[in-house]
Amino acid sequence: MKYLLDRAISPRPAKRHLQEAEEDFLKAVYHAAQTQESTTLEAIAQGLGLSDELLAQIVGSLVLQGHMQSTPLRLTKQGEYRALRLIRAHRIYEKYLAEHSGYKPEDWHQMANKMEHHMSEEEQARIASLLRNPLFDPHGDPIPSHTLELPQTTQLITGHITPGQWLRLLHIEDDDIELFAKINQTHLARNAVLQITQVTPDHFVFLYEGEQHTLPLVALEALTLTQLEPTDEAIEQARRVRRLTALSEGEEALIVALSPSCRGAMRRRLMDLGFVRGSRVSIEMRSPMGNPIAYVVRGSAIALRHDQAQYILIEKN
Repeated sequence: MKYLLDRAISPRPAKRHLQEAEEDFLKAVYHAAQTQESTTLEAIAQGLGLSDELLAQIVGSLVLQGHMQSTPLRLTKQGEYRALRLIRAHRIYEKYLAEHSGYKPEDWHQMANKMEHHMSEEEQARIASLLRNPLFDPHGDPIPSHTLELPQTTQLITGHITPGQWLRLLHIEDDDIELFAKINQTHLARNAVLQITQVTPDHFVFLYEGEQHTLPLVALEALTLTQLEPTDEAIEQARRVRRLTALSEGEEALIVALSPSCRGAMRRRLMDLGFVRGSRVSIEMRSPMGNPIAYVVRGSAIALRHDQAQYILIEKN
């Protein structure tokens, strides 16, 4: 699959620019319709950096192809299917990058934006099979099936978030790369369980994996959350869980999970080393600088750096 990575970072041929702009516009119109966003075709074009002349050319082409109707101006069923094929390609490729590449999460979206225009349905099917036909991309967006059907989603929070609520994270918006990078530093990921503890006009504070984190308030708008029932077992585990980096010498802990932010090669490596649910872990020795640390797990001493150990979730005895 390395050729897919090479194609994602290679320059685009000039002759494909118009087709890609057309498909970007088609997908943006579909998204605006699905989210019932109040916008205009001109505003969408401006967001994509399209000139008035290019916009007119794109709309005319889509109407002639039967992907848009002129009165009123909106996507036809055929146009929606084409948009869904692009969305499927984009989200499958993001999932592939998360599981099988070393690229940073901040890079996935832009790379998928390029590859979605070039992946054949056969390539999509091969990647989906490799990934065991995932239902969601790394950010929590649903992946259309090969028949272009979308999986059902959970009821979301639409009102005011009250401090003290326990929530499950379903989706992280990644359009703002700088903001997404800040969110990613906390290791939030789909299915993360967190508690909002404070909301101010500038920021919000939350408890996640035993640690307190602070993000600008605008980041809350990028998170799609659902409230957990007070009796949900995930809440009790979230209260007890800590990252392995919180373990002190002389303590022993039980490994309960790997963080949902631990993906791909890192997740597979930690599991191969024995850091799996039910294993007991303790510290054998620290390096002179305190990093890495040698942990004893399943009778073996394994040296991990802090940036690796933080993915392992424990409950102290």
